[in-house]
Amino acid sequence: MAKTKYGHLVKKLNYQEHPLGKIVWPMGSDLEGLNLNFAWGYTSFVGEWTPGRTGGHIHPYGECFVFTGLDYDHPNNLGAEIEMVMGEEGEKHVFDTPTVVVVPAGFPHNPMITRKADKPYGFLIISLNGEHKPTDLPDRSGPLTTGDKYAHLVQKLELRDINRKSGGNADYIGWWSGKDMEGFNLNFTWAFHTGLGAWHEKDPHVHPNDECLLFVGLDPDNPDYLGAEIEIAMGEEQEIHVFDTPTVVVAPKGLVHCPLITRRVDKPYSFSAICLNTEHDTTFLG
Repeated sequence: MAKTKYGHLVKKLNYQEHPLGKIVWPMGSDLEGLNLNFAWGYTSFVGEWTPGRTGGHIHPYGECFVFTGLDYDHPNNLGAEIEMVMGEEGEKHVFDTPTVVVVPAGFPHNPMITRKADKPYGFLIISLNGEHKPTDLPDRSGPLTTGDKYAHLVQKLELRDINRKSGGNADYIGWWSGKDMEGFNLNFTWAFHTGLGAWHEKDPHVHPNDECLLFVGLDPDNPDYLGAEIEIAMGEEQEIHVFDTPTVVVAPKGLVHCPLITRRVDKPYSFSAICLNTEHDTTFLG
């Protein structure tokens, strides 16, 4: 393969078997030193996610849990019911639709339990640190509470139909911004795609923050299958890279990137733009 200047920024995702299902979990060292690690996985697991660790844990950085269904035809159907314990009080929250759970730095959370799973679903855990550093807490005693002190940290993720007429951008998309919640240095999208062609009319573009572009398939039985062929241009040189397997593209701050073009779609796929800034800030150069 010919040597490229930006090829190291286009990284194939390699899934591993895990008690929950099939996951990938790149650390900051895998993401060109970004202050970020994330886990993406498919699961139909029912039960407690971390058996025996009933006190939950904390970590010295913010984190978001994103729970999504995998059915393109029903984008707002999670297909599972999940319980998560929040805060020192052990406040219990239960949800059965696509949801974002916000965990501020130092905030006690978990255990987390899947009460039922009617079909497989996906989870994305975004952590604002280059390494995963949880600290387990002592086991809880007494009953859980059912208040709403932390209800604002459990947010429904609505995937909206954007009525796409042409191009490769999203069919259904949801987004989250740190400027509206806890001041996280994070904003992200979650979307389902089937379109062909260029995603934006004014590309290329650049951000004042680091960004990861995550492309994954929707088939939990075949996680290495993306279902599409994607082309992205990197750098001022517009170096072209093409991939057709699940991939993360790292775009360090200031790096010119895109156009992003969907060349072929065989099955619907998912995309997330994970941006290390409180809000999305883009300068188009086209």
